Amino acid sequence: MKKILMTLAAVFCCAISVLAQDTQEARNKIFNITLGEIQYAHHNDELSAGDAIGKILTGAVTGKTSVEATKYEEDVKSAIISGLSGAHRFRYNDGLLRLSDIIEEGNLVVNALITNITSESSSRTWKDKDDKTHVETSYTGNVQATLTLRDAKTKEVLANPKVNGKGLSNSSTSTSDKAIKEAIGGLSRQITNWLNKYRPLHANIIEAGAVKKDKQKQVYIDLGSSEGAYEGLHMGVYQVKTIRGKEARIEVGKLKIDDVEGDEISRCKVQSGAKEIKSLLEAGESLVVISID
Repeated sequence: MKKILMTLAAVFCCAISVLAQDTQEARNKIFNITLGEIQYAHHNDELSAGDAIGKILTGAVTGKTSVEATKYEEDVKSAIISGLSGAHRFRYNDGLLRLSDIIEEGNLVVNALITNITSESSSRTWKDKDDKTHVETSYTGNVQATLTLRDAKTKEVLANPKVNGKGLSNSSTSTSDKAIKEAIGGLSRQITNWLNKYRPLHANIIEAGAVKKDKQKQVYIDLGSSEGAYEGLHMGVYQVKTIRGKEARIEVGKLKIDDVEGDEISRCKVQSGAKEIKSLLEAGESLVVISID
């Protein structure tokens, strides 16, 4: 088996423009993330993190099906916290640390503005073989929010992503409530996905693994359990190029971690770009490996 050791000169920004470059020394640094204020778009009150959730969603929200918003207060808060907690490179501050104790550049304070909670219904009427009429009703839930990410030290606003959770309930026991709760869960996943793209995991290919004919079937990367690698994590492989003095990267393939073999190493299956990855590795080209989920 031919061994190829690749050392990256730099690790580049992710596609999101707000992402600052990570140095090789701190390529997967873990940051603290704290939930600040939560507000509902129809409220003018300035709410603190402590009492926000008790007030953010009062009254009814609009939609084809009217829903009592207060019913979903704790679900919304839990979904936001779950979304913030699930990101690869952020550790959620659950109140054990004071904000003044984590004033460090790169740590985030996140405020949330809930802009929409709706449930829409649609019905279908049909007849069976006995000419009996049936009515099936399905519900679509929608929960939207805008997040404001501020640097804990500089107070600079880094990004204002809009996240949207959708839910569908179309079984024989469909309800508006089920659709909205599914949408709230979707909101949580969208928050995690956004943060993972904002601060992805980086790795180097340290050894070529199994090869079949002209295709690279496996590679080993220097990302293990100590930096959050897990089986099933998908990663993009990018070729590094310099264009008019600017560094750029071109996607050449995708990997999936098959086995985390230690604190600093994982074996990956090459899912796409097998020919090109093999050719580039043999040519000694610089490749960047970055998580994509």
